[in-house]
Amino acid sequence: MKSGVHNLIRGLCLCLLLLAGPACADTTLRFYYFNPDAPQHNLERLKRDMETLLDKLGLAIEFQPFARLTDFNLGVHKDRPSFVFVPDWYLHTYGKALKLKPLLQAVRDRRQDYHKLLISARHSFEDLKESDRILLAMTSLGPDSTGILNGIFPDGEALNINKIRIVEVPKDADAIFAAALNQVDVALVSQASLLHLQTINPRLIDSLQVLGKSKPLNMPVIGCLEDSVNPEQQTIFRKFMTSTGSSQVMHALRIDGWSEHND
Repeated sequence: MKSGVHNLIRGLCLCLLLLAGPACADTTLRFYYFNPDAPQHNLERLKRDMETLLDKLGLAIEFQPFARLTDFNLGVHKDRPSFVFVPDWYLHTYGKALKLKPLLQAVRDRRQDYHKLLISARHSFEDLKESDRILLAMTSLGPDSTGILNGIFPDGEALNINKIRIVEVPKDADAIFAAALNQVDVALVSQASLLHLQTINPRLIDSLQVLGKSKPLNMPVIGCLEDSVNPEQQTIFRKFMTSTGSSQVMHALRIDGWSEHND
């Protein structure tokens, strides 16, 4: 009789452990980053600096930066991280399907937008006007990169977009070097990346010329995947990130602060 009772108790305990297991197995939140326009392109250093910053948050959170859109998309779909740091176009392209809710939008120089610059090597500009095909290096703007590219330059400015063949690169620095070394005809890069490289290698930047300036583009956003984090954690994380504008890691990303998301 006692043996039967003991077996019953053990069975109940095992059931309770199995039921509790998934909820207790992993309480670490994940924060995934993809921002190819950022001037900080050393992702190992970014990971260290961001993890040091997040240690003050009070929540167990794992930060993972990605260099390529395909790898980032795979990680987001597979792991369902709690928070993501992404370009604004990513939110509008994938947000609905991912249940991605914007929490904050980055601010630089008191603005929620920034510009991309079309650049080329100085001595190659005249040849471009007569060329039938123009190679353009740029970071990804998502599955509709060509459509977005057509929309960010005022009609008739800079170059004939119909002649352009896009060469996607992981980060702005790759596009800048490709243009400077004449591996491509032109490059489309953020103004912040160009200014950042100018402080490191002014001679390289002096060898380039600006052909055009894009319309204002929205700054990156921080969002949450609503089914991967509870409202209390969202609030804690949002308040914490709002306070990080003066941190070393945000300075490296050329982000001065965070504001409400601008739809």
